[in-house]
Amino acid sequence: MTKHQENSKTKDNNNLNTTDYNQILGDIRSILQKGVSKAYKAVDNLRVQAYWQIGERIVREELNHKSRADYGMDIINNLAIDLNLAKPTLRHMVRFYREYPILSTVWRELSWSHYRIIMYIKNKDERHFYEQQILLNIWSARELERQIKNNLYMHKKNEGKLLIIQSRPTKPILPEDIFKDIYNFDFLTLDENHTETDLETALIRHTEKLLLEFGSDFSISGRQKKIMIDNQIHKVDLEFYHRALPCIVLVDLKIGRFKSEYIGQMNKYLNWYKEHKTYPWEKAPIGIIICRYKGIEEIHYALGGIKNSIFVAEYKTRLPKADTIKILSKS
Repeated sequence: MTKHQENSKTKDNNNLNTTDYNQILGDIRSILQKGVSKAYKAVDNLRVQAYWQIGERIVREELNHKSRADYGMDIINNLAIDLNLAKPTLRHMVRFYREYPILSTVWRELSWSHYRIIMYIKNKDERHFYEQQILLNIWSARELERQIKNNLYMHKKNEGKLLIIQSRPTKPILPEDIFKDIYNFDFLTLDENHTETDLETALIRHTEKLLLEFGSDFSISGRQKKIMIDNQIHKVDLEFYHRALPCIVLVDLKIGRFKSEYIGQMNKYLNWYKEHKTYPWEKAPIGIIICRYKGIEEIHYALGGIKNSIFVAEYKTRLPKADTIKILSKS
């Protein structure tokens, strides 16, 4: 019996308010369409926030019908069929929202795979301990499971070393492990027609939140850093440094669609920094181009053989709002 057949046996539209259910179905279709489609590939914070939104939406609907004890279960049964999602996945989303009811307490650096594990840790101190360990030691979900199984929290607590957290990576760090495909700048308040200068200025104004989004071991060295090539002054938007690599990281901000000529410009900056700014013990500098939109094929051919030194990412300034997105028709 397939999952769809199994769910079909338990779907009961008669127990639900049709208008209310169609509204929540439309809302969640919008969230999935806008938030999760890219995030399944990117495995980044947008997926986590989309699932938080879905959990919040289901819980809110439950509260609107709290006089009916099974209403939440009926919602999940029907959503599982109409959205072709497993019921346990939807229950995870509800649990996620209940354990993290304030979105700002959700760590941007943790993936959904991490949260799938730690949200079932009942002791909040223990959960917070593992959150910190993931951030500082760059654990994968598999490593997190292993450490929980080995009861690292209790070992540290019994040794009186609970506050002594290892901050150094336990294995070599690769650039592709550090940079994201999508950066979430929803802490900014920008007009839709903002300029690159507006974006850069706003990011610097929110330095602390920017560093949280980039991740641990990053520090900002400066903005609009001037370099001279053939008596021409060029400016690098943002200059970062990453301790674990260790190397300089150059950031080029673009407000529109990615263009292949951005690669040549960044490569020029990286070569200049390699010759003039890099110490012998440091690795070659790395560049990341953050733009509003990127095309997979354009990036593939533009990067060619320099994928290990230049990365391309998108940025988002806000999560999709259910009431501003056209409700998708049932597929």
